Amino acid sequence: MPSRIPLDDVKRYAWDGAAYRTGRKFSRGLRKPSTKPSTKSSSSVQSRAERIRRQLEGDTLEATRRLQTGAPQSTEQDTSSYLSSTPSRTQTQRRRPTAESGEEKRLRRFRPKPPQSFLVKLERARTQRMIVLGRKRGTDADGVPYQEIDIVGSTGNVYQVTISRVPRCTCPDSGKGNECKHKVYALHTVLKAPEHLQYQLALLSSELHEIFANAPPIPTDVPTDKDGDADGKRKPTDGECPICYMDLDEEHNRLVWCKAQCGHNMHKSCFDQWLASQEGRQVRCVYCRTPWELDIGDIAAVKAAGEQTAEGYINVADQFGLSRARDYSGYYQPWARQFEPYSFSPYPW
Repeated sequence: MPSRIPLDDVKRYAWDGAAYRTGRKFSRGLRKPSTKPSTKSSSSVQSRAERIRRQLEGDTLEATRRLQTGAPQSTEQDTSSYLSSTPSRTQTQRRRPTAESGEEKRLRRFRPKPPQSFLVKLERARTQRMIVLGRKRGTDADGVPYQEIDIVGSTGNVYQVTISRVPRCTCPDSGKGNECKHKVYALHTVLKAPEHLQYQLALLSSELHEIFANAPPIPTDVPTDKDGDADGKRKPTDGECPICYMDLDEEHNRLVWCKAQCGHNMHKSCFDQWLASQEGRQVRCVYCRTPWELDIGDIAAVKAAGEQTAEGYINVADQFGLSRARDYSGYYQPWARQFEPYSFSPYPW
């Protein structure tokens, strides 16, 4: 049986081992600092100090000379030589180019490319049914032109879109600060604006002139004769109706014609039936596929027959065969995923 080691020897061995392992560290950490000053010095620091000293002496001599000769002293000190090794931020920072005094400033930030939110609204404007009731132009206090477009939305509410330096709409979505589909519909489908201007939140006066100059004409701006025909715009009332392929008999049938683009005629009764069958799609001309625009008298009659909603809008869904229920199939539904069944379930039922 091995002999037992005394406890005192164990403590002594442990203490000696710890002292051996940490003695150097402790002795190194408690070593007295040397009282002898260091003779080492950086050559760069000495050269910079010498340069500053010579510069100060030169400034002192220059100031003395100015006082003796009576020359005016400079109120600004040139410190560029002092900081030559460390240039300031103002010396290297580039200034932003400032706009010229005569250049017009865009009221909102320019969009270099269409954002995803615009593409979503553009898809709705292309697929959902909307009707143009009328357009009218005007000029603001600064002489910049604008146009007001009355549009029937997908649920039958009548909204007014104003295409100006900051396009806006009277719909609830635009009231929340969003870019609504009615504004996109007006620029893309009605006015046929250039693509790079359709997704801008603000327009310049030159861009507005370009859009309105190339847009389809407003029916109320076209001069009419005593029979109500537009000079050089409406097609002759002979031939067949493009819907029923019957003769256009203006004496026994009331005719309507495309005032937005092509000027072709058709029976009003046929057009009303075709209009009712276009539920869920945009109302366009049968010939040129341009959004259909109504007469001023028809607009007043439609608005008079509409109903006032709780939100304060005029709803004409019954007049155009629209559904007042909003279709959310094309909208993002964050609540839909919580009701979806699990794709994989560990349970057998």
